[in-house]
Order: sequence, then C-alpha cells, then structure tokens
Amino acid sequence: MTLFIYEHLTSGAMIGEAISASLLREGDAMLKALCHDLLALDCHLTLMRDSRLPQLDDPTGRISVLVVDTPESYRQYWQQSLEHYERFLLIAPETDGLLEQLVNQVDEQHKQHLGCQASTIALCTDKLKCSQWLIENTILTPETQTAPDWLASIHSGKQADWIIKPRDGAGCEQTYKLPTQAAISYLNSLSTLDLEKRIVQPFIEGTALSLSLFVTGQDIHLLSVNRQHINESEHQLHLAYCEASREDLVIPELVSHLTRQIHATIPGLWGFVGIDLVQTADALWLIEINPRLTVSYAESALRQDANPAQYLKPFLKED
Repeated sequence: MTLFIYEHLTSGAMIGEAISASLLREGDAMLKALCHDLLALDCHLTLMRDSRLPQLDDPTGRISVLVVDTPESYRQYWQQSLEHYERFLLIAPETDGLLEQLVNQVDEQHKQHLGCQASTIALCTDKLKCSQWLIENTILTPETQTAPDWLASIHSGKQADWIIKPRDGAGCEQTYKLPTQAAISYLNSLSTLDLEKRIVQPFIEGTALSLSLFVTGQDIHLLSVNRQHINESEHQLHLAYCEASREDLVIPELVSHLTRQIHATIPGLWGFVGIDLVQTADALWLIEINPRLTVSYAESALRQDANPAQYLKPFLKED
C-alpha cells in the first residue's frame, strides 16, 4: 500500500522563501530516516519535495516524488494528494497552529492520519494550557505564566533565572534564558502583540533529556531516551544535537511511571511523539510534549537495534 509522507520544511511549502539551513537539515534527516525504515517494511511512499533540494536516494524504486517548484504547484499537489491518498503521516511544526491545520485538512477528507488527534495537537501546542493541564493531573512540570502576567507579579530583586519562549513555538525557537532583571527588560522591549505571544517559566537546573515514544490508544512504547545537548549564546538557547539511546541516564521506573501518566491523562496522543524533560537529582520535570515525530528519530543509535516504524505496520494493511 502507499503512504503519503508530508515533511513541511522539505515539502515545497516554503518554495518562495529562504529556509533556515539547520532546520532544513533536521527536516530532511527525519524524512530520510523515516523513508528508510518504511521501505524496509515494503511500503510504497509518496511525498512532495522542494525542487531546490537534492533528489532522495531510493534504491527500491518505491518512492514517488512530487517535485514542487512554485507556490501554485505546492497547493495543487497537496490538494490532489488529499483527494487521492488514503493514509497520511505528517511532520510539521506546531507554530501558528500549522500541524493542527494540516491534520484538520486530512480529517476533513475522511482520510487516515497516522498521528495525534487535532484536539490533542492543539492542547500540546499551547504551552500555557498544556502546563495547566499537566499540573491539574499531578504531572511535574514548571509553572507557566503569560509574559504580561509574569511582569505584573514579579519582584525585580528576585534572584532567579527564567525561560522565555513563544506560547506555541517548536523546539528551541526564540527561547531565552535570562535572570530576572534582564528578563524584565527584554519583555518590556517587545511590542504588545509580541509580548502576549510569550510565556515565562522558571529555569529548572538539570540534565536536558527527551523521550521518543510510539503511542496507541492501548499502549505507549519507549523507543529511546535522548540526551539533548543545548548551547547558550547571548542568552538564547539552541539545540546542538541529540544523543539517542541514553537509557543509562534515567531510572527506568521513573520513566515508566511518567509515560503511563502521560498515556492516562492526555487522550488523543497517537503515533510518534516526543517528550522534552529535565532530570534533576530526584525528579523528572516534563517541559513540553511534541505531538509528532522529532529530530531524535534521525539518530542512528535510536534505530540500530530495531526498526521503530514496525509499530506502524499493523495500521498500513490494505483495507
């Protein structure tokens, strides 16, 4: 059977725009890794690809590529694909509701989306609402405030570091670590519109980790524990690289308990999901839920002992 794979950055959606080289590398790495693993399961794949990118290596001849060279061809191919194909796997940032919008378009055509429900994506995308949901369900996570609320309540003399980031951002996009006074100054420099789009969280000192998961309605599978190497430059945070298969860094029982909590309290998670964590001396703090495949998937260490795409196989059978 044929599976339509959509990876936003490489799809041609931004054919008329410059794309961050680092983000493009991440998107292409995820796409290539996923295609490799699905081809190993004898799948036929179709995808859209930006004409500026090199051709995909396909020794099997089972990848059909729709080459996008104009914004018009992007819209045409995407609409035709929605009408023609039955099963979709989407990889896109949550920013500005993009991933949710794409999933809604698939749902409106009554096609199968091999990923999280749109309502769950909306919850995970809104980092303020997601934090409140997690706290209500007794999952350890940093208390989150809108930037205006934080400014109204903070004492300028408080000695602490803070994380400032977009309410609906993806990855480390526009994420800053600042002490109190610098955080106040930075937020006061923003326009009212930009300020309302930011959230503030206390900085949690610890080891940055992530979990790569595959989730169904019945179960949750841990694919890998990943060490996130994060650099800081002029107070801005950047993900340098992920180190997969670092299960040695965590206590298995803590991870198992957390994943069971997530599965029980966030309905609609399905497929490949990433969880960002900070591990302190005595706890695991849940920082974000990424309702999609994440860049950790591209790490060879995550995939060297087993094919993670095997979890999709029961859902790829012909009707």
